[in-house]
Amino acid sequence: MQVYKKIMHFITLIEEVVLALASVLVLGLTFGNVVARYVFHHSWGFAEEIVVAVFVLISLLAAGVAAGTGDLVNLALVPDHVGYGARKVLKIISTVIAVIYSLILAWQGFGRVTTDHTFSPILHISKSIFWLFVVIGGISLALHFIENCIDFCVNDPEGKGDRA
Repeated sequence: MQVYKKIMHFITLIEEVVLALASVLVLGLTFGNVVARYVFHHSWGFAEEIVVAVFVLISLLAAGVAAGTGDLVNLALVPDHVGYGARKVLKIISTVIAVIYSLILAWQGFGRVTTDHTFSPILHISKSIFWLFVVIGGISLALHFIENCIDFCVNDPEGKGDRA
């Protein structure tokens, strides 16, 4: 478990750096596009393509990081009214469902990577590169759901501090 935790800590650091850089990229492109529209009366068509694709990456990676810390939005209507043992069972069941969903998402993204041979209209970049963001996000989600479940089941035997 400790090895998995160390690996996930390293992965989370990489994800946080990617999220920060991606956010700066989106901010810079959006701001630059606004300036170009108002000053030069011409927008950057490529900016929209990149921003939309990077938003997918940001959304999925941020959801993964949030899932790892237990900060992902969830409904705890039933778990809040049962004991720790039942909460643990519900946590494992919900984790299995979430991991299956995440892996299906990654698999579908991979299917698009291998079959989508089209190119973006302005930059003429293969759309399979953008679909790769879905694969990365799905894998990130799955790994972080597992991490959160391990934290809940192993590191918190009394159920104190569970946010999920």
